[in-house]
Amino acid sequence: MPLTEFIAFSIFAWIGSFTPGPNVAIAATTGVNHGLRAALPQVMGVPLGFVLMMWAVGMGGAAVLQGAPVLVVLMKVAGNGYLLWLAWRLCFSASLSDSKSMQPLSVQEAALFQIVNPKAWMMLVASTSTYAIGQHDFLSRMSWMSIGFALPSALSLLTWAWMGDRLRHWLSQGQRLRSFNLLMGISLALTAVWMFSL
Repeated sequence: MPLTEFIAFSIFAWIGSFTPGPNVAIAATTGVNHGLRAALPQVMGVPLGFVLMMWAVGMGGAAVLQGAPVLVVLMKVAGNGYLLWLAWRLCFSASLSDSKSMQPLSVQEAALFQIVNPKAWMMLVASTSTYAIGQHDFLSRMSWMSIGFALPSALSLLTWAWMGDRLRHWLSQGQRLRSFNLLMGISLALTAVWMFSL
């Protein structure tokens, strides 16, 4: 991959990883409600799931999706439906020990979540179609892109979870945590509605 293309791709990957979306919302919320350590499986699982999906799309999955518009609609409904369910759970989480609060994701759950994450699909389809599919050095590009997505994704999730963890003590006073969870739930629901309209 030429240096100029790699720089453009890297900027896309870093901005896409750090900007708000379902993964960072879940990481921050996990940090607040359960601590930084509880978010570490998500930090590992999200890049793993995303990179595996990227390879699946690059190796022919994009053609399958283009030929099956009903499947795309079903994935969109399932993904946004799951985000709305997570938002509902968040909105009604009242305390750090609340059993109804959203529980931390395991490595496998975080990886599988990428299948229903609309932002992940938008990023990987845009990047593979722009930088890899149809290129003579496809495997090399996909390898670089795997690293180029995994690193910022993990660092982003770690940063958001750490920030959430730093807010734990302050949010544990009074109704602050309830308000935080309500705000994060509403923002996740709005994200789902916005992504569904695309």
